Amino acid sequence: MAYFRDKYVSLLSDPTILDVGSRRMSSRSYKLTYRDVFFGYKYTGMDIVPGRNVDIVGYENIKAVYDVLISGQVMEHVKQPWHWLTSLTPYFKKYICVIAPHTCAEHRLPIDTYRYFPDGMRDLFDYAGIEEVEIIKDKYETVGIGKL
Repeated sequence: MAYFRDKYVSLLSDPTILDVGSRRMSSRSYKLTYRDVFFGYKYTGMDIVPGRNVDIVGYENIKAVYDVLISGQVMEHVKQPWHWLTSLTPYFKKYICVIAPHTCAEHRLPIDTYRYFPDGMRDLFDYAGIEEVEIIKDKYETVGIGKL
């Protein structure tokens, strides 16, 4: 996410950020949140349940359109991710960055549905009408960066 911030978001003038799936889990391995990565930006955290790092609870309560939408380690917990990604397009104007695992153990929160490789991320972006800017596969995750 820091790569996305530095390469794309930093070029925008005073951007607003919506983090979908922002709730900080209690695990020791999740000490930082994307709020920390986007420190100094106008950041809003959204999740389907209340918790730490959540400003908006529920999709129906998103009332603004943000410059940038981010979502990390969420899409593998979504039923029908093609519809979910399409449902996010009204909430951003410039960029979207989605990070999802392609390799990891099952972790049900409350469900664990899919793993994502670059071709799958491209297909989901295409289905949702999101133009691919960059797709990156590292050791464990696939990063999809797109725009409308």
